[in-house]
Amino acid sequence: MSVIKKKIAGGITLNIIPTEKFKKEYLSINFLTPLDASTASLNALTVKVLKRGTESYPDMQAISRALDDDYSAELYDKVYRRGETQVFGFSCLTLGGDYAVDGTDILGEALKITGEVMFRPALDNSVFKEEYVESEKKNLIDEIGAKINNKNSWAVSRCREIMCEGERFAVSELGTAEDVAKITAASLYEHYTKVIRSCRIEIFYVGSADEEKITSDVKALMSPLGDVDPAPLSTEVIRKARHEPRQVTEDVAVKQGKLILGFRTDAVLSDDDYHAFTLFSEVYGGSPSSKLFMNVREKLSLCYYCWAMPDAQKGVMFVSSGIENDNKQIAESEILNQLKNITELDITDDEFDAAKKSLVNGYKEIYDGPGSLESWYMGRMLAGRDDSPLENVERIMSVTKEQVAKKAAAVTLDTVYFMHGTEKADDDNGGDE
Repeated sequence: MSVIKKKIAGGITLNIIPTEKFKKEYLSINFLTPLDASTASLNALTVKVLKRGTESYPDMQAISRALDDDYSAELYDKVYRRGETQVFGFSCLTLGGDYAVDGTDILGEALKITGEVMFRPALDNSVFKEEYVESEKKNLIDEIGAKINNKNSWAVSRCREIMCEGERFAVSELGTAEDVAKITAASLYEHYTKVIRSCRIEIFYVGSADEEKITSDVKALMSPLGDVDPAPLSTEVIRKARHEPRQVTEDVAVKQGKLILGFRTDAVLSDDDYHAFTLFSEVYGGSPSSKLFMNVREKLSLCYYCWAMPDAQKGVMFVSSGIENDNKQIAESEILNQLKNITELDITDDEFDAAKKSLVNGYKEIYDGPGSLESWYMGRMLAGRDDSPLENVERIMSVTKEQVAKKAAAVTLDTVYFMHGTEKADDDNGGDE
């Protein structure tokens, strides 16, 4: 399976992933822009307000009815990050055209609705409707608050913010509640009219429709924009920690301590040998058969969970664990000890084989969903690559323990963040917020 690229206009590319596997067709429009604190909240709010209503479909109910009439087509808004790139836009999922009993062009009709949502929003006095903006501001602030309330992921976010202070990677893709609160209907509409013409636009289609028809449909969809002038995309990569590891502790009203170790990995997806780092991270903390899980959690019972989470674009890795407060020092030492063991080739055949099998299964599962295929190729595209998941199966199987040890030796500890729990546990588990 390879990606077919079609230039739609200046700054706009269609990526076709042909497959007969699915009964549905998937098309997504992605606006890519540098992740920036001054615009993150504006971008995140824009797609939410756009989906509230259009000229022809003035509210969410009208949009929903139109989609239902088109064989229950689905339209989703999205906001996420890849390294220091913010991605926002819409994904459309429809029944395959061959299943229409009346000859309806199901995807084509859905794209007409999507075009309305993106380019003909419901307005009041030439700006977004204030009612819609204020309602979606509240929803976005609640979404940001929900992230804070999930202390496991929030601890990782805090480590990222501290470790990458001064880098765009520290910015949340949703921005901040304070920034959202300042947005007005007028300021959001002004931002919208500018941002859609200053983003790189990557459109993905996954399905079995005719290549030329899809290209024609997408050209019609994006015709209101013409050529765009995208800002250049990049992610600052810091290969090595530039100081002694920082130790930061914050008291938080949770029942369970959260220990996060932030590393600079000296490995990014654009590296030719990144697959060796991928196998290292799997051996270290990527699955229930990893060293962190089997030793720090199972054998030594030092934590309730312990995982390694690398970012392939930025070249960082966070080891996240939930612990009893008193176990902070010994858990930190053992997490680092397991890294040291890998550098010294202390990797059993069972550990190595289990890590390879886990990755291979994961790569094969990417073909099971159109969204996962898009995610794979989006990451590859940003790294200047186009290799498929199956090509990486072959690469993973050829990696040696020595190559994994070399990757481990290049990893340097940057920041240790400890969310010190101040509430008493209700049970022996210590709770898991």
